[in-house]
Amino acid sequence: MKKRSGSADHAHRAGRSISVLTFTGILLASLTPPIVSGEEQTFTPKAATIESEGSVTTQTELMALDQVNWQRPQSAFKWIAMARDIKVPWDTFGRQGWMTDDAYVEPVEPGVSEFSADTEIFYLVFAVSALDAPSQYRAAWFYMPDGQTPSTELTGTDALFMEMNEKAGYLEIYRPDGGWKKGKYLVKLYFESPGQELYDPNVIGTMAFTITD
Repeated sequence: MKKRSGSADHAHRAGRSISVLTFTGILLASLTPPIVSGEEQTFTPKAATIESEGSVTTQTELMALDQVNWQRPQSAFKWIAMARDIKVPWDTFGRQGWMTDDAYVEPVEPGVSEFSADTEIFYLVFAVSALDAPSQYRAAWFYMPDGQTPSTELTGTDALFMEMNEKAGYLEIYRPDGGWKKGKYLVKLYFESPGQELYDPNVIGTMAFTITD
């Protein structure tokens, strides 16, 4: 359905590929949330300059997204939800699998943020306004040993390439090969160019989840 990419350990997922496109410049993602009205709005990532001790630095504030009241615009999303599963509505053009232009991936049990240690996979489901260029959304998640500070070691990552006419999608949060460590995890959400390395100025929001008994 979508052109996706994840970590090397995640590359075996069927149908996963990503178009290699060249973009001019680096997309810095301290974003002004799009205004959602009766007509589609496009958004363009903008660099934020913050004065600190007399010098001007380009930074991105990691914004914690509201995971409970998720049915509203946040950051670059019309809505975004952490969900236990997904449901894909199909059209009625006669061939199963063809999707209508206005179809959205639906979150199943949205707003959940606690998962058992045997959970194989869960999802970040979202809808977006019209893009001004084909782009990529990425999730990267990190374990927080003390429950507050994320480790520098990446636990996992998944990416979704979206064309300009696509309005919704999902990212997969999957169990690492060694299994989940119990405790809290931070998810960083990126808006970036395809194939780009993880780059904190591209972060457009954060979410959190907990692995329990």
